[in-house]
Amino acid sequence: MPDSLEEKDTSTISLRICVEGHANALVLNKDNNQVALAGRSLLKVYAINSNGFTESCNMRGKNQNLSYSANDVAWSTLDSNLLATAATNGVVSVWDLSKFGRQKQLLVYNEHERTANTVTFHSSEPNILISGSQDGTIKCFDIRSDKSVNTYFCNSESVRDVKFSPHTQNIFSAVSENGTVQLWDMRKWDKCMVQFTAHYGPVYTCDWHPTRNWLATGSRDKQIKVWNMDGRPGLEHTIHTIAVVGRVKWRPERTYHIASCALVVDYSVHVWDIRRPYIPFASFNEHTNVTTGIAWQGSDSHCLLSISKDSTIYKHAFKDATRPAMKANAQGASLGRFGDISFVNKIKEYAPKASGASNTKSSSFISRRKPNVAGSIQFHLDHSKMYKIMVNETFSGYPLSESVSRPTQEHESFIGCARELIISGKKLSELCEHNAEVSKKYGKHNATTLWNFIKLFYGSNHFEPPFEHRSSFSNQKNPMNSRRATQVASDWPQQRSELGQDLNGNTPETAHEIDVANVDDDPLGGSGVEHPPTSSVILSETQIISEITFDNFELLRNGFIFVGPTECAKALAFPALHHDVQAARPQLDLKASDHEKSPPPHVPTVLKVSHAPPIPMWEPHKFVSDALMLMNDVGDVQTALTVLIALGEARKLLPIEDTLVEHWFYTYVDQLHRYELWNEACEVINRSWLRSVQQINQHSTAMHTNCGECGRPMGGKVGWYCDKCKSMQSAKCCVCGLIVRGLYAWCQGCSHGGHIEHLQKYFAKHSKCPKCGHMCSYS
Repeated sequence: MPDSLEEKDTSTISLRICVEGHANALVLNKDNNQVALAGRSLLKVYAINSNGFTESCNMRGKNQNLSYSANDVAWSTLDSNLLATAATNGVVSVWDLSKFGRQKQLLVYNEHERTANTVTFHSSEPNILISGSQDGTIKCFDIRSDKSVNTYFCNSESVRDVKFSPHTQNIFSAVSENGTVQLWDMRKWDKCMVQFTAHYGPVYTCDWHPTRNWLATGSRDKQIKVWNMDGRPGLEHTIHTIAVVGRVKWRPERTYHIASCALVVDYSVHVWDIRRPYIPFASFNEHTNVTTGIAWQGSDSHCLLSISKDSTIYKHAFKDATRPAMKANAQGASLGRFGDISFVNKIKEYAPKASGASNTKSSSFISRRKPNVAGSIQFHLDHSKMYKIMVNETFSGYPLSESVSRPTQEHESFIGCARELIISGKKLSELCEHNAEVSKKYGKHNATTLWNFIKLFYGSNHFEPPFEHRSSFSNQKNPMNSRRATQVASDWPQQRSELGQDLNGNTPETAHEIDVANVDDDPLGGSGVEHPPTSSVILSETQIISEITFDNFELLRNGFIFVGPTECAKALAFPALHHDVQAARPQLDLKASDHEKSPPPHVPTVLKVSHAPPIPMWEPHKFVSDALMLMNDVGDVQTALTVLIALGEARKLLPIEDTLVEHWFYTYVDQLHRYELWNEACEVINRSWLRSVQQINQHSTAMHTNCGECGRPMGGKVGWYCDKCKSMQSAKCCVCGLIVRGLYAWCQGCSHGGHIEHLQKYFAKHSKCPKCGHMCSYS
């Protein structure tokens, strides 16, 4: 149910708690009518009223003992008089609020060697509490004893937070600065039950979900992660915040809501819906400094208490929280099934300005600003603008109209593709074109896109044998010598002619000569298809040496001429390419006397260099292997394997393990056998390069029959030759008398057979064997 329907009649209240310092932690008692605050100069208990806070106990007073300087405070869940604090000098103190004066400090445990960061009471045992310290240990105390009961070593530099599980007795969690989370059984101090790495930075806080076995952790990596602790820990949700996470608290009676505050930068308290991890569900922005502690008032999900370094405590009413999602820029995008992209955004309009102008400076300043219109009026004036972008189906593989392809069932698509896909016998580019059309025909648009991608990158001359896997670009040949300048738009020639000069400073005639001279070297093929607009023009090494002038020198960046706005192009360009060119040249040992004291009088207008640095070529192997694995993960092993087979020797460039490929072969062949596609399965097996797959045809394919002459089992290994009667008559057709070459059908009763076509015609009119008169059952 929405929060607005359940909110109580409460309001946000605040109180300044301390002039000398601030509180580091807060905790409520079991009745949720008192709150304890602890800090370096503070240790107080306040009563919570409907209209504010009332101080009921000051345990520190003017005492300057360091054991009173607390980092954390805990209240017993069973006894409202018992408090525990973790001090900066490593002391863990137990307080009894029913006593007076210094007798309130009931016990003092001075066993931690460094600062005690956290302390908490057992949820069902009133005498048990645990503490975590900067020395990397967890101490378990029984308040009936003056010494610790157990010590747990976390093998970490610091333990930042410990929490007892509300679902399993004697189990508690501990988070450390090395990014790990540990689960401990309080009765087994020698070794933790579970340990896993939760974050890439220190983990500062954790909290158990009240109803589900979830553990939330907050870290310096600005993330809140929710872990499912049933069995092996698994990550359920991740929330991305804008600052280091200091505290997290699950919201009562809300399964998916959790509150958090930051250690630095962000002063607000945010309540997140873990199902929408990028924007808070609600925020409280009252504090003017970093929030140091948060707590929900018992089971009341509409009342949140917080303390801050601004020395104030707030009791927040949820109805007063801001909703960031309501203020977010309303926009969205969606990809349609036919390749169309829809984008919509919100357009804000303002009420017309009032007529009449004022001569005062203040009114003149206000008139230049947009008028502040009420929210209800703005809502009615707002409207949305929608854009629809159509992608050419030759690039996307998606048909632009529903009439192009009809929806097919999954098994129909599999059978059709298995029969029509070609995996060998043609060039790779032709295979990709054909298979892309087949995939589009049966509605497999993702497969169509993948086939087009394979054609684009592996159908060119750059990936023809012999294949050379380049692990680095230091020793590779320059692959750009055979690449021409990319055509930048379908209507670009018209724009170029209007301008009278291209981007390289050439006249239209010169640019035409360059295109004609390099048209045979186009790796994408001379199909005449205009390429879509791009943000850069690719030049060959020859053009870099001969065609670059000082006018466009600033736009040159590693062999790319940026054709965007001038300001953007200059900002993106490297300011000193000549340094890179000089670094690429062989350095000569020149004497100081050889240097010119002044530049030459006539600087040429064309930049002449003897050698340009090679332009790295993007290798798509890792991307293709990830795409094939994704196809297999979504259940389309057919596309994954056929692409791999069609690549031929180029498959060696892909980082895919042979064991995984072998699994794909077995899976696909098994699917083909289930649909009785025997010929297709045999072709796939024959195209395999794995010995284990090639031997599939030899497994369980022997058919045992008898000789048609002597009737004894045929044990020979040479076709239909009988070792017993030394006869080859069984290899002949009993209808035409000729030797059968190809498919052979025979009767298992009399062992006579022949050509399938001849037997079909014969048994259409007869029912007995043409050779022995046996009542053969032909189906």
